[in-house]
Amino acid sequence: MRKVIAVTFDLWDTLIKEVPGGSERVGSLRIHGIADLLERIGRPHDIDEIEEAYMKTGTFLELAWDKARDMPVRDHVLFMLSCVECRLPGKMTNEDISEVERIYAESILEHPPELLPGAKDVLKAVREKGYKLGLISNTGKTPGSTLRTLMGRMGILEHFQVTTFSNEIMVRKPAEAAFKVTLEQLKTLPKAAAHVGDDPEKDIAAAKKLGMHAVQVMSHATAPASEADLRVDSLDGVLEALDSLG
Repeated sequence: MRKVIAVTFDLWDTLIKEVPGGSERVGSLRIHGIADLLERIGRPHDIDEIEEAYMKTGTFLELAWDKARDMPVRDHVLFMLSCVECRLPGKMTNEDISEVERIYAESILEHPPELLPGAKDVLKAVREKGYKLGLISNTGKTPGSTLRTLMGRMGILEHFQVTTFSNEIMVRKPAEAAFKVTLEQLKTLPKAAAHVGDDPEKDIAAAKKLGMHAVQVMSHATAPASEADLRVDSLDGVLEALDSLG
């Protein structure tokens, strides 16, 4: 009987990665899309004002993220609109704010990240081997709802029984809660689960601290993690690594 029955995966730089220049193109779509909307509803502002508000929103988010906290995208949008004009949200209808939120959340669909080599194959193989499968992902400005849409288009969403995104649970890796809530939904104890990811601190050290096994994928890792049970060069080595843990 194997000792690992559930596997959780990180998303960014483990299964998908941003294409060069992608973040800048998505940011430009957000800024210009919101500018166009404000003009349509009779609240026009210079594009420079909106761009500055977008940059301030990024700084605001970083302060929360550094404390392993997160928030819904609606909060991003309300903060950004307030930076454009102090009382602007109060002058807009709920429908208008919802449309700003949609533009903000879904712009990445125009310039999507790319699936890393072997991602689809390894997820299929891990699932077919009988492991329970979960995803634990920190989000940036793109929420989990949009990332699920992207994963569906990539053909990988179907492999996961549980998908946990930080903007939905209000905490980020390396917070233990991000792992705990996922394992609870998978009905698995930490000692019977393995986490697969790239980040030495947020993925590997955090999973080990909770009592999970940890496999580090080195293809996009910033540095090797000494805490890792195993390290693999690419996703192609993940299934063998998981099986060896048992």
